[in-house]
Amino acid sequence: MMHVVKKLLSTFVDHPTVVTTLLVGIVAVQFAVSALWFHDLDLSLLFSELSENDQRSVLSQLALGLAGVAAMVGGFAGVVVVFGLSSEDARFREVRMKAATSLRRNWTSVVTTPLVAAFGALLAATAAGVGAFGISVWTIELCLLLAAHGAVRLVVILRELVKVVHRADEGVTRSEQFVDEDEFFED
Repeated sequence: MMHVVKKLLSTFVDHPTVVTTLLVGIVAVQFAVSALWFHDLDLSLLFSELSENDQRSVLSQLALGLAGVAAMVGGFAGVVVVFGLSSEDARFREVRMKAATSLRRNWTSVVTTPLVAAFGALLAATAAGVGAFGISVWTIELCLLLAAHGAVRLVVILRELVKVVHRADEGVTRSEQFVDEDEFFED
């Protein structure tokens, strides 16, 4: 059982596309279930008590706020990725070589997923503006999950990069503290 859990976690960490696909699938299943059987699960019911103008306004504001947050996550992710890619330290090179495929997938995902969420949220705001409230609500939910996925993955990558920087700093500190005995005891 523990082996299965470790394998599943490894898949989630190393294959961000699997997580993204699962998130899209979860929203699609929730939409289908709410449309076909359990109508109370329809997210647009949360806003049904509002007037049409209020729905338009609230959903547009939610979507635009989400677009801003998702764009910030994507932008910060770009900075983190460039930092990881451009470092010349041997430890960074070692990490890049050992985990090349996984890093490539994760570093690409951590930038693209929040940006897709940002653009999707802009589409949700547009849908709300033209009165397509159901489309807007479901798109907002999907974009929220994608932005959260990108943010969580970004924090994990940042945490790992901080560990590499710490090891690099320890190595530099050790080499600076090293005393060459021959130089110290010269005749």
